[in-house]
Amino acid sequence: MMNTEKRANAPLDPKEAARVLKMDSRTLVCWARRGYVPAHPLGEGKRRIWRFFESELLEWVEQQRNGCSRAVPSDSISIAIDAHAKKEIA
Repeated sequence: MMNTEKRANAPLDPKEAARVLKMDSRTLVCWARRGYVPAHPLGEGKRRIWRFFESELLEWVEQQRNGCSRAVPSDSISIAIDAHAKKEIA
């Protein structure tokens, strides 16, 4: 019983979390970077590792169904502009 409880509260990697949401893991990570879904980054920089909690994801899904949308971070436009600028330089 204790093992099941620990696993229920354990963080999920992107593939496990994507299975819970029935979506592609790459899309989920992209949404995490943009702040659309509840996620927890580990580390800094480009190679950030993302972890998710099932309870937070299911709560987020419920909010989406009820018409409550999570606020998009105010700096999301600057992030998009920076990403676009990096693509043009490369």
